[in-house]
Amino acid sequence: MARSRATFLAALAVVVVLAGSGSARGVEPVEVDVSGTGWLQNRRLERSVERLRADPDAPVLTANGIEDAVFLLFSALSEDGYLQPRIQAELTRRDGTVFTHEFDPQLTRLLPRPLEVTRAKFSVERGVRFRFDDLQFEGDADGLTTEELQALLLPTGTALSVTVERDFSPAALRRGLGRIEDALRFRGFAAARAEEKSVTRDPETGDVDVVVAIDTGPRWWVASAEWSGDAPPGVQLPELAPRVDRPWNESWEQDVMEVARQAFFAQGFADVDLRSTRRLGDPSDGRRPVHVVFAFTPGERVTAAPVRFAGTHEVKESVLNRRVRVDPGEPLNPLEFEAARYRLSRLGAFRRVELRYEPEDGPVRAPVFTLTPLPEWEVHLLGGYGSYEQLRGGIEVRRNNVFHRAHQVRLELVQSFKSSSGELTYTVPELFGEAVDGSVQLFGLRREELAFVREEFGGTVSLRRRRLPWIHAEGIVSYTYQSLRNRENELTTRDIDTTDTIAASIDIGLNQDRRDNPLVPRQGYRWFAQAEIAAKALGGEVDYQRLELGFSYHRPWGRGRWLHAGFSHGVVLTLGADNDLLLPVNRRFYPGGDSSIRGYQLGEAAPRAPDGRFLGGKSTALLNLELEQGIVAKWTGVVFADVLGTAAELAEYPFDEYLVSVGLGFRYQTIIGPVRLEYGHNLRRRDGDPSGTLHFSLGFPF
Repeated sequence: MARSRATFLAALAVVVVLAGSGSARGVEPVEVDVSGTGWLQNRRLERSVERLRADPDAPVLTANGIEDAVFLLFSALSEDGYLQPRIQAELTRRDGTVFTHEFDPQLTRLLPRPLEVTRAKFSVERGVRFRFDDLQFEGDADGLTTEELQALLLPTGTALSVTVERDFSPAALRRGLGRIEDALRFRGFAAARAEEKSVTRDPETGDVDVVVAIDTGPRWWVASAEWSGDAPPGVQLPELAPRVDRPWNESWEQDVMEVARQAFFAQGFADVDLRSTRRLGDPSDGRRPVHVVFAFTPGERVTAAPVRFAGTHEVKESVLNRRVRVDPGEPLNPLEFEAARYRLSRLGAFRRVELRYEPEDGPVRAPVFTLTPLPEWEVHLLGGYGSYEQLRGGIEVRRNNVFHRAHQVRLELVQSFKSSSGELTYTVPELFGEAVDGSVQLFGLRREELAFVREEFGGTVSLRRRRLPWIHAEGIVSYTYQSLRNRENELTTRDIDTTDTIAASIDIGLNQDRRDNPLVPRQGYRWFAQAEIAAKALGGEVDYQRLELGFSYHRPWGRGRWLHAGFSHGVVLTLGADNDLLLPVNRRFYPGGDSSIRGYQLGEAAPRAPDGRFLGGKSTALLNLELEQGIVAKWTGVVFADVLGTAAELAEYPFDEYLVSVGLGFRYQTIIGPVRLEYGHNLRRRDGDPSGTLHFSLGFPF
């Protein structure tokens, strides 16, 4: 279900209005209206009034409260680039008389006193919107290019705000100058200054030209570093000699002190105080030498008392104790107990896990974990839309902390216009060690494909490791026993296809995700590999091997523009079988759809026989290429090309025909992924293929 989040700074005005209003109470609360900022924003603003009112029953507003509200409204408009707005207030006194008052941004015309009103209507005329236009930089920026300086001055915003924030305001300019200074200070220019040399505004067009003057000053250079005093026995302070002769910045000092802090913590010095002093030399050849002295006060050595668990939870203490790996009497290392807090939260049985020590000081302290449990039962409604299955809805029911051991039962039922599915999963967290979870799942699926009705019912026993040490990827291995059926078969091979098959398989999967955001990726990569190995020896009726792998890559290209590329390949073999006559229809490939080649519906790009009917593919290779361009706020446009190769027989591996779709679309970014409207046009069409397909869907395609 799509859910949007927006911040309206003008809503702050309402809070101040209510805070500044009179204290008298009455039955009818004050009525506040805002108009002129756009229909949707006005409506949301009114709903924000109800949520944010400090005193919902206050019957009047005072002059001070109204003026404070107007001031914050002007501030909010200024942040959006409206520097010359006008606000007219229509105010209703307690006696019912109405008068109007016009405010200017400088608030030179104040309201008469005393004043109490029961209704305030603010009409906004925003005027010209000022936006950054031409940006110039003077001075040496230590190699930072003009494009990099512009990116610092005008950031792109959040992951959902895909366009450059070009709205001009004095505050926005100050923030941008601060980002430039921070970037230079990180490079060692501790006294760097970035200041506005000139700001030229065009009152007619709203264009704002800015010239920024940059003065880096000398680069601070670490000339020497030393420790003051000897560390207590057992504490190994970091060597400082390898850390000198480099640019100085605050991060350099913090890194040294963090390594030292960990060394003190490991020996039980939980209250260690670390500090640094700097002595500056005279600048020479563009550098200013910095001599740093690190000092410490270790405090007393602390040992750990027995761990205690507080809260209203019902998880067995034996389950909790396995996540806390410190014995009483050992040195109290705060980092180890923070790691234990993380392991407890990862059990999936608690809404919140908090850590404190009792007493707060002294040589012996007991770690106390306060556990706030999740509800015993959780129910969530599900919804979505896809081009093929269209509208779908469902329900998810969770039973938490089963048997008081942090186990979980999850039931999911989903119905769409094309399919019905259900899953019942029982999960045991950290079944083997800290990183391996176990689960048992029963599943069922009935879906109307283009050429047959798919039915799959069965069960799976799985082990999942979050991070395999040698490749840093998530790994899963499972055993699946399932019934694979097809009904209403209209494939060319329908006369020889088996309709009911029992398949038993060992399934292996690997997945590594290095994208910056899995829902709205802008940079990074992901790869996966899956193998489904079915054999009669495992309890089934058929032998086959289904292999899939894929890779996607994302990177920015300029400002507000991104390149996306994806490749996936699948092949199904029948090693160990005399032929492929027993290969289930369900395990062949039927590409096409909004996450495949987008000129086709789901399954519509599968190989075709000479009679025009579909065949299941034994091999597929898919390449997706996209260029995404920010348009405004959360909207982006995309142009794409999808190339698919398929083969119905392995003799033609990797493919004997290929299809090409090109297209364009629009996306609206939400916190659960982009809402996509895309049209793919087919450049290579077979008999029976569509000229193109329009897709409306939710989620990134690859």
